[in-house]
Amino acid sequence: MSEAPHPSSLDALIDEAFTYGFPIWEIARTRHVDLTNPDPALRVDPNAAWHDRRLCDHDARWITTPNNDTLYSRAWIDLTRGPVSVTVDSMPPGRYWSVAFMDACSNHFAMLGTRLDGVGPVALTLVGPDHQGPMPGGRVQRAPGNDVWLFARWIVDGPDDLPNAHAMQERLRVEPQASPTPAREVPVDVSSPENFLAVINEQLGRNPAPAADAALLERCAMVGIAPGRPEAWSGLPGPIRLAWKDRIVAAFNEVRRSIPRLAIDVQGWKVRGPEIGNFGTAYASRAAIALGGLGGLEPIEAVYASRALDEQGRRFDGCRGHRLRIAPEGLPTDSFWSLSMYESMPDGRLFFTDNPIGRYTVGDRTPGLRRSTDGAIEILMQHAEPPDPAERANWLPAPCGAFVITLRAYLPRPELREWRTPLPTIITADTDGDTR
Repeated sequence: MSEAPHPSSLDALIDEAFTYGFPIWEIARTRHVDLTNPDPALRVDPNAAWHDRRLCDHDARWITTPNNDTLYSRAWIDLTRGPVSVTVDSMPPGRYWSVAFMDACSNHFAMLGTRLDGVGPVALTLVGPDHQGPMPGGRVQRAPGNDVWLFARWIVDGPDDLPNAHAMQERLRVEPQASPTPAREVPVDVSSPENFLAVINEQLGRNPAPAADAALLERCAMVGIAPGRPEAWSGLPGPIRLAWKDRIVAAFNEVRRSIPRLAIDVQGWKVRGPEIGNFGTAYASRAAIALGGLGGLEPIEAVYASRALDEQGRRFDGCRGHRLRIAPEGLPTDSFWSLSMYESMPDGRLFFTDNPIGRYTVGDRTPGLRRSTDGAIEILMQHAEPPDPAERANWLPAPCGAFVITLRAYLPRPELREWRTPLPTIITADTDGDTR
């Protein structure tokens, strides 16, 4: 191996390798958590559909920035030994559903659902990149790698609607033709360069990188990116291993800091560019989404806007309180929209916050929301429960401290996808917890 470059260049190479590999590591970690969950009721078998029967709440920690609008179903599909069939029976009219297929880097390469398939039914057979011989009959999709994350969403109109969403989940079937070949490297610690490289290199061996990544992989070979060689760490020169140990935490923190920095500012909200969900060579954006919103859909399916600051540029604070105003016309979607409340973890991940009324989201399907005389909706975002019943109807409980809100819209119309429509506005809060 050639002599190590100058330390500054070495740090840059390690940053580049980490940014490229972090989504791969995070997908592998999420899969490992699912497949090895110590609770049999929560464990996901490979090549089988698993259904989350409850809406996500403050206890949900398996994925960052969960929603409270849909039930999730998921499957970890392994194509190393042959095709896997995915079938969705006919759905009830007027109910949103989607089944996304992601590769080992978190890119969406296929989609089923309301937008493309209406009420169905749909039958799709996945084959791996090395599949030889005759193709299966019917609709076939060649996956870019052998590991596929199936991630499905089924609309829920509140707790009373759960049986209808459960019935939708039951119409999804995943049927393999052979047993899987599981990955061996366990994602244990993202701050361990040895573990990080072992996981990344094994995954890149199972899931070939696209041609567009060739130049990056060639550059990063010097610091241990070696597809199909999980043992590459042991062959690295001492100075490079030392540099990894010195740099990897800083590289992770750089990804964390990039979450807001790489977003686009629109009317005070942070939105993502058109690459979300299918990133190409936008590696920094891919890493930021893997940490801050893993599994986010492509804009044609859903859009996301987040906000952490008020109109004066101060961080939202539930002890101070804020109001959010949604215009009378709402938001232009062909399905639904919602607003979710999150507390931020030290590593940048976002989760729902515990609250006495079990409300984590409000939206156009929330029963009992009160409108102003002009038809607008004002949402009260604060920690303390409002004493006025009229205020409680529109209360979205917040932690007593910093919080982040995320706006989602499913099947957005073009003016919303392109952020040409007015977004909700924030009314400044008083410092004593009241809002004006």
